[in-house]
Amino acid sequence: MKGMPRWNHRLLKTSELAIDRPVDIEVHRCISCGFLCTAMNLADDYYDEYLNVPSLSAQACEFQAAQAHEFVARFGLSGRKVLEIGCGDGFFLHALTEAGALAYGVEPSVGQRQVAASRGLAVEGGVLSQGRRLAAGPFDAFVTRQVLEHVDDVRDFLLTVRANLAPRAAGLVEVPNLDTLVSGKRFFDFIPEHVNYFSPRTLRLALELAGFEVIGLDLVDNGESLRALVRWHGVTDYSDLADRVTSLRADVSKFVADCRALGKRVAIWGAGGKGISMLAVIDLEGIEVLVDGDPGKRGNFTPTSHLRVESPSELVERGIGAVIIMAPAYEREIATRLRDELRFDGDIVLAGRAFERLGPTGNSK
Repeated sequence: MKGMPRWNHRLLKTSELAIDRPVDIEVHRCISCGFLCTAMNLADDYYDEYLNVPSLSAQACEFQAAQAHEFVARFGLSGRKVLEIGCGDGFFLHALTEAGALAYGVEPSVGQRQVAASRGLAVEGGVLSQGRRLAAGPFDAFVTRQVLEHVDDVRDFLLTVRANLAPRAAGLVEVPNLDTLVSGKRFFDFIPEHVNYFSPRTLRLALELAGFEVIGLDLVDNGESLRALVRWHGVTDYSDLADRVTSLRADVSKFVADCRALGKRVAIWGAGGKGISMLAVIDLEGIEVLVDGDPGKRGNFTPTSHLRVESPSELVERGIGAVIIMAPAYEREIATRLRDELRFDGDIVLAGRAFERLGPTGNSK
């Protein structure tokens, strides 16, 4: 669209008429997901005097107040910290406070921020990007209404929001509805400050790619906008995986040492893929033999640990008194076979999930 207004959020002063220039808006569509966007072409101070006052509309006030109370009630946010990014004049932030939340805001517009501050609200300046951490965080929930369409780097924005949240934090994301724009042939809704245009599908995709669980996505304000409710579950701690290597090695070494002190010989059952990995990390001293129920594996050697695979019949022939099963998917089946088919009455340990010792009846000791 050629010759469109550069400014859509304010009118010009007399002194600005001579320097006003139109802009061309070119909308691009992703051929993979259908997401629509325009190139960011705004002055650095574009939002400094940004003014959007929905509180002048009774309809907007009623809608926002109801939405704030519903959000706080649904996620149990009374007395908990809620961050609104792009809080504008603070009307919605005030509604969150009235609903019982401890509300904090971020707003780049000086004028809007001053109005919000005059309401006695806690509002910081600037934008949320590039991993910025807010001193009041982490927050139990966040709200960003009619903001994501303005952000030039959606992924950076959402990841920075995420960095300020506590695990299990809830979120409310509201954006204009692209489907309504298209169906109504509303070319006038494509404006310089809106660089992203979301359909229900692309909004869900953007949020999920940033790691949020979308627990609800619906139309609000008579279809004008999309509202997504999300959860951030936190970063999974994988340190237990490394700890499991250490604990398995220690558990096997202690078990073998205890068995040897009692004169018991120890075997391992399991030359499958998982067993091969487990064998590679343990101390093999004191292991008498490796057996497996698959005839095709017998006579071959395991990688790294270089143990020859033998038949389960070797357990009897070698007088084995304890068996460590290293086949997590089939360990119960193997334990049953040892007791019922092979009449093995020694100690059995299941090493796949935890180092679980079974009694003579197959129950854990």
